[in-house]
Amino acid sequence: MRLGVECGGTFTDLVLLDDAGRLAATGKVFSTPSDPSLAVLEAIGRLEAVDLRSAPLLHGSTVATNAVLERKGPRLGLIVTRGFRDVLELQRHDRDVMYDLHYRKPRPLVRRELVREVPERLDATGKPLVALDEQAVRDAVAELAALGVTSIAVCFLHSYRNPTHEQRVREIVSEVAPALDVSLSSEVVAEFREYERASSTTVDAFVKPTVDGYLSRLERSLAERGMGELSMMQSNGGVVPAAYVRQRPIHVLLSGPAAGVAGAVAVASAAGIDDIVTMDMGGTSTDVCLVTGGRPQITTESMIDRIPVKLSMVDIATVGAGGGSIVGLDPGGMLQVGPRSAGADPGPACYGRGGAEPTVTDANVTRGLIRPGHFLGGRHALDRAAATTALGNLAADVERTSTPGTPAAGLKRTPAQLAEDVFRIANVVMAGAIRLVSTERGHDPRDHTLVAYGGAGPLHAAAVADELGIKGVLVPPHAGLMSAYGLLSSDFQRRFAVTRVDELAGLAPGELGEVFGELLADARAELAAQGVGPAGVVVEHELDLRYRGQGFELTVPVPPGVDPETAARLFHEAHALRYGHSTPAKAVQVVTYRLTLRVPSTDTALPAVQVDGDVRREDLPVVIGGEERTCAFLWRASLPPGYAIAGPAVVEEDTATTFVPPGWTAAVDRATNLVLTRGA
Repeated sequence: MRLGVECGGTFTDLVLLDDAGRLAATGKVFSTPSDPSLAVLEAIGRLEAVDLRSAPLLHGSTVATNAVLERKGPRLGLIVTRGFRDVLELQRHDRDVMYDLHYRKPRPLVRRELVREVPERLDATGKPLVALDEQAVRDAVAELAALGVTSIAVCFLHSYRNPTHEQRVREIVSEVAPALDVSLSSEVVAEFREYERASSTTVDAFVKPTVDGYLSRLERSLAERGMGELSMMQSNGGVVPAAYVRQRPIHVLLSGPAAGVAGAVAVASAAGIDDIVTMDMGGTSTDVCLVTGGRPQITTESMIDRIPVKLSMVDIATVGAGGGSIVGLDPGGMLQVGPRSAGADPGPACYGRGGAEPTVTDANVTRGLIRPGHFLGGRHALDRAAATTALGNLAADVERTSTPGTPAAGLKRTPAQLAEDVFRIANVVMAGAIRLVSTERGHDPRDHTLVAYGGAGPLHAAAVADELGIKGVLVPPHAGLMSAYGLLSSDFQRRFAVTRVDELAGLAPGELGEVFGELLADARAELAAQGVGPAGVVVEHELDLRYRGQGFELTVPVPPGVDPETAARLFHEAHALRYGHSTPAKAVQVVTYRLTLRVPSTDTALPAVQVDGDVRREDLPVVIGGEERTCAFLWRASLPPGYAIAGPAVVEEDTATTFVPPGWTAAVDRATNLVLTRGA
C-alpha cells in the first residue's frame, strides 16, 4: 500500500494505491488552515476498513508557503560579511509596478536591527582574503540570542565557492546557543547573486521551525497508526524523505502544485501526448505549467510574496482564480475575480459554512452547471439559494455604482447573467496565466493539449482553450485528485548546482565534464548519506549560459560529455526560441553547472474510471450565453470507452465537474480519460 495526500487551500485530497500500484481508495475532505495535519489525519481516518500498517505516506502541503505569506515564523537573525548589512534592504533596482507612486519594496523577513556583520572575506574563486573573526561570531550569536532570535541565516560573500567560513559559524552557534536553528547559504543556494542567495537563505531559516513542527506532529500520528515512512514533494517535482525536508524546508514551497504537474504528465504521456499545458483549478487558485517533450519547464528564479527564491522549481504560474475566489468590484466599479479567496472556512456562500460573498463556485451553481445535490458525490449538499442571493447582492452593487453616461449605466443584470460574466472573467484570467508560461516563453499554446484537473479545472477548461485557440482538452480520471495521484507517480529527485563563471571558448573539451564530475561525486555522497544507492539513478546535465555582457542566463539541457562548441550551439538555439533572435558570433559564458539525479517511480498504475453500468443521463436547464438551454448531465462512471457526446453537456464525478460547451465534443478514450475536442 502507498498513500498520497495533498493539502490544498480548500480541500485535502487522498489517493491510496495497492501493492500492485492500482487505485484502491480515494478521499476528499475540507482543509484545516489552522493546522493542515488535522485534515490529513481526518482523510486517513476515513479509511477505516484498510490496513495501513507500514504503508508509506507521500505528502504535498502548503505549510511552508503559508508561513511566509502570513509572516508566521520565528524571530529571525542574519549574519553577513562586514559591509553587507543592508543586502536585504537594498534589494534590486527594478520594481513590480512601474507607475505606482506609493510603491514600496517587499519587506524582508529579517528586521535590520537583527542583522550582524562579522569580519571575513573570500574572493570570487573562494580564496580567503580576510580570516573569519570567530570571537565576532560568538558575540553576534550571543547578542541575537539575547534579543529573542530562535533561527539564524548565514550568508557570506562568495561562500558558494568555499563554504568553510559558514560551516564554522554553524559550529560556533552550536557552542554558544545550541537551541538555535541555522541555515547556511552555501547549502541552500550554492550559486552567485548575493541578494537572491541571502533572500533564499532567510526563507529557509524562517520556515524551518514551522515545517519541522508540522512534520513532527504528523510523523507521531502516523507512527501511532503503525504507518511507514513520510516523504514530501519538492517544488522541482521530485519526492524526498521528510528528514531531508527538515534540513532544507525551502524546497517544499510549491510541493502541491508540482505534484499535480507530475500526475498530469504521467497521464498525458500514457495517452501519447508529450506537449501539454496543465491547468489545476482548485478552491483557492489556478496553477498552470507548460510541458514540452514530456518534461515540465523549470525555472531558477521565483518569488513568494515578492521575496526572491533562487531554487530550481517547476515553472508554475499561479493566479487567484479558483472556485473559492471572491468576486467583487475594483476601484473603477468593474467586476473582479480574486485574488481574495473564501478558502475552506467559511468557503463560498453555497457551502453553507458562513460565507456570504459571491465566488466563482457560486456563479457555476447559479448557472446550473454544478448541481447542489451532486457536489462531492452528494456528501456535501450545496445551497443554490445562498449562491443566487450573493450574486444578486453583487448585481445590485454593479447597478448602483455604474458611472452615469456610460454604456453600463442603469444596466440590470440578473444573478444568472452576472454568473456568466464571472465565468468569462475567470477564464480570461486563467488564459492570461497560460500565455505567461507559453507565449511569453517562446511556445505556441495552440501546439499543446490542455490537461485540466482540480475540482473546477474541467468546468472551465474548454472555455479557456477557446480563449487560446487550443483545440484539445484532456480530463484525467478522478480529476479532482490529480495532485494526490501525482505524489505517488513522482520520481525521487534531487537537483544540485554550483556557480563557476568561465568563457566557453576558453575551456578545453573536457573541462565541462570535469566540473560535472566533481558535482556528481558530491551529489552521490549526499544521496548515500540518505540511503539512496547508485542503482537506477538517472543523471541529467544543464548549464546556465549567457552572452558576455548579459545580466541573466538561460538554463540549457546538455548531453553528458558535452564540449564547449556544442554547448554554445545549444545556447544559441535556446536563445532564439526564447527571445526570437540569437548572435552566434558573440562570446558565450558558462555561469552555473546544474545536475539532476532521479530514481524513476515504479509500479504505479494509471488512474482509471470503473464503469458501473448503463449510461446515466438527465436533461436539465442551465444558463449558457445569457439564456436558459437544455443540457445533458451524465455520470462519468457510467460512460464506457468509446462513448461520445456533443455539447452542451456536463459530466459529473465525485471530485470534479466537466463542462462541454456548444461546439465541443467529449469522448471517453481507452484509458477512460475524457477527451474534449473543438469542432472546426
